[in-house]
Amino acid sequence: MVALLNDLRFAARSLQKSPGLIAVATLSLALGIAVNVTIFTGIDFVIWHPVSLPVQEQLMQVWSANKERGWSQASVSMPDYLDWRAEAKTIELTAYRGSAFNLSEGDGPERIDATEVTANFFRVLGIAPSHGRSFTETEETTGGNRVALISERLWLDRFAGRSEIIGHPIGLDGEPYVIVGVVPARFKLPQQRSDVWVPARHDGKENRGDHNYRAIGRLVAGFSQDQAQTELDRIAHRLADRYPSTNKGTTTRVITLLDEVVDPTARQAGVISLVAVGFVLLIGCANVANLLLTRGAARSREIAVRAAMGASRGRILGQLLTESLVLAVIGGATGVILSFAGIQWLRSIIPTDAPGVEQVAMSGRALLFALAATVFAGFVFGILPALRATAPDLTGALRDGGRGGTAGVRHGRLRNAFVIGELALALVLLISAGLLIKASFQLQRIDLGFKPDGLLTFRTALSEKDYPDSTRVVAFQDQLTERLRALPAVKAAGAVSQLPLIGRSGIYYAVVGEPEPEEGKWPVALYRTVSPGYFDAIGMRLLSGRDVEPTDRFDAPPVMLVNEAFVQRHWPAGRGLSHRIRFQSGATREIVGVVNDTREFGPDDPSPPMMYFASPQSEQRAMSFVVRAGSDPGALASAVRQAVSSLAPRQPVYAMETMPELIRLETQNQSIMPKLLGVFGAIALLLAVMGVYGVMAYSVSQRTQELGVRRALGAQAGDLIRLVFRLGGKLTLIGSVIGVGLAALSSRALARFLFGVSAFDPAVFGGVTLTLAGAALAASFAPAWRATRVDPLVALRND
Repeated sequence: MVALLNDLRFAARSLQKSPGLIAVATLSLALGIAVNVTIFTGIDFVIWHPVSLPVQEQLMQVWSANKERGWSQASVSMPDYLDWRAEAKTIELTAYRGSAFNLSEGDGPERIDATEVTANFFRVLGIAPSHGRSFTETEETTGGNRVALISERLWLDRFAGRSEIIGHPIGLDGEPYVIVGVVPARFKLPQQRSDVWVPARHDGKENRGDHNYRAIGRLVAGFSQDQAQTELDRIAHRLADRYPSTNKGTTTRVITLLDEVVDPTARQAGVISLVAVGFVLLIGCANVANLLLTRGAARSREIAVRAAMGASRGRILGQLLTESLVLAVIGGATGVILSFAGIQWLRSIIPTDAPGVEQVAMSGRALLFALAATVFAGFVFGILPALRATAPDLTGALRDGGRGGTAGVRHGRLRNAFVIGELALALVLLISAGLLIKASFQLQRIDLGFKPDGLLTFRTALSEKDYPDSTRVVAFQDQLTERLRALPAVKAAGAVSQLPLIGRSGIYYAVVGEPEPEEGKWPVALYRTVSPGYFDAIGMRLLSGRDVEPTDRFDAPPVMLVNEAFVQRHWPAGRGLSHRIRFQSGATREIVGVVNDTREFGPDDPSPPMMYFASPQSEQRAMSFVVRAGSDPGALASAVRQAVSSLAPRQPVYAMETMPELIRLETQNQSIMPKLLGVFGAIALLLAVMGVYGVMAYSVSQRTQELGVRRALGAQAGDLIRLVFRLGGKLTLIGSVIGVGLAALSSRALARFLFGVSAFDPAVFGGVTLTLAGAALAASFAPAWRATRVDPLVALRND
């Protein structure tokens, strides 16, 4: 312990004499540690620990599956769930589905997220209400009391945290519910936001073909995931035999809740990010190692004297490693401070609905990781310089007299190797970032099939109490559309059940006149309900036939439009007009028009077959309105809210966004990797340039005598500059060749993130390589210029 304290005191005194070394080493290490801690924190909460439930290790997501119908995982029907729950012994099941209500309590109307849950929902998830109670079995069935649990946020915002909240009535969609409990703020089910929970009411008469619930199971003690899967499949097979029309071929899929929440693409992105920040840290370590090699060369006489006086190599090695550890601690502490800002930036680029994103913050695990990374870095950048500095060469070191001539030659190759490694790793990161950024630009240029610029969107949802029949629903939507069109700055307006990129609804169908599909093999298409004028407002093109018209009412023949993908599926060489489509309910509709395809799942997915039903013929209570403005669509927000309020004062307006902003939010995931690797690449480039500059500056200082002699013999400034640049160019060339090879190997891992861009894109590889080479050669300019200022007399006198 005494020896260690002495080493620490000596290291502190020694480093105080080299403020430049401390500054450059601190910057290099701080940047490397900061990006590593930042990414570790994000991955820790978003990928490794996104679920924060007391019994999360026992929780399984249970899906319905049917290979014959093309389901790998689908929601479950209430009747199937009830049978699973009643018969399963290995797993306790609960079910839920997302919902929403118009809240009339407190200040103004508000649309709030809700979840319909079975009575055992909170018990299965291991959550107890912070106030009141959970649901009872009788409240789950139709005929039970209308009760609700509310979130702690809603309790504080709308009810001021009043303790007498239990038993208080709350108006949801105009219906009175009684609050029976408050759900603690710590409860957050991934991918399911909610401020209100109500019982999932059922009467046993629900259709087994309506798959609209999600099931979560908690393994019973002593049973495994595989056992639960086997048992549920056995139950599903019995149900398939009993109800072949709806359940033929249906099985189950049991996966851990963590695997459900974090998809493979996110995991791969996490691994790539960790590797990338590891490269940044290694580049920083190489920078510091070069500094220590330079310092070791200058201290060669000192070390030789200590060795001659009896200090063992191990003792000297320990002293040098202690100095490295002190540097690492300074850099690591600075890096942790910088990582606070890095974590905030990371949170800003992760979608707000990503699982676990609200938890992303500095944690004890992150600090332990920072400590481990600091110790690792201190050893990595310290060990080779220390070994070289303590290499037994007393005679040479003493003969050089401290000038560092022999030491410089001895350490030169290692310093050059470090710089080559820095350039190669930096090039890998820069090329990866270039590929992703180019793919991101490619996505932004994709034609989505509609015109987002100039569009304002918002949603309304009509309650059954305020609008009890279809006539009133359609009348409200017609009147609101007319009022929107009458606004001075509005060019067009319409409504749709679901906007492109937002949600999806599928329906089974058959073409009238074609052979009846086999049981369980009906084709499926996505559908939307649209108002007259919707296609014009959103900027879609009518290719043939007619649009939805105001005369398409309940008393008129049911009609629909389809897109090009639907026509290509059934009539690749013909037209879809006048064909009739039949649905499993027995209803039929006639195709009266064909519109262009739209990218419903995002810019990187082709358009699926789509159907568009006339909204005046379909009772659709929740609709998204699209309003096309002549200039700034955001400026219409106040006028739109006033138009809705004047028509229905208790009707909330929600999800109001301009369409470009909505697209940005929905495609935000696709921009994360380009941003991350772009930042990592920029930091790596900075560190690599610092490394090149350091080596070139040291090389010039070591060749002062040689350069002075050349000047004395008549060498011109250009000759000296070329001489210095020759070394810089050699290092850059070797580093670039190695970096391009490594990038060609590693870019394959990015394949699933690249849209419209080859993993070996020559423009990216060539452009990035030239950029790095130019930056590296630019870093050589200052040392080269300094070489031209060498005074021959001074250089020869110093010798």
